[in-house]
Amino acid sequence: MTKHVIDKPKDRSEIKAREYMRLEREETPHRAVKGLHARSLGARGAARMREFLRIERGREA
Repeated sequence: MTKHVIDKPKDRSEIKAREYMRLEREETPHRAVKGLHARSLGARGAARMREFLRIERGREA
């Protein structure tokens, strides 16, 4: 007895590829974030970073 037309296995490769790409995008940082991390802070930027961290830790002036 032959199988019915709808008893054939569905091709899931497109769904698998889409889910793989979604997971990869979620795990890796965005290109803009990578670019910001790659930039140097400079003297003024380092001082600003210290102040931001001080405020983040809850220490007010």
